[in-house]
Amino acid sequence: GPGFAFFDLGGVHLALNRVDGGDPAASASTTELVLEVDDPVEAHAAWGEAGVEFSVDLRPVMEQDGRRLLAAHFRDPDGHLVSLTGWVGIG
Repeated sequence: GPGFAFFDLGGVHLALNRVDGGDPAASASTTELVLEVDDPVEAHAAWGEAGVEFSVDLRPVMEQDGRRLLAAHFRDPDGHLVSLTGWVGIG
């Protein structure tokens, strides 16, 4: 979509998103690290048990080709936004 750029780095995908508006200095960070996992439900539970404090719990964010993308968010110790994402089958 507009404002996004995707790069395939040999098994790692880097997505950059242009952020428009707002005051970057007023935000803890304009950086978001998105970590895609094979099983987002399992990872969310395991990370929570390990002490990750999610500010937004796992929820559906979109559907495509019979799959649902789930995502949850937390901030790392430096205040950067980190998203846990992963696809699951619908049904």
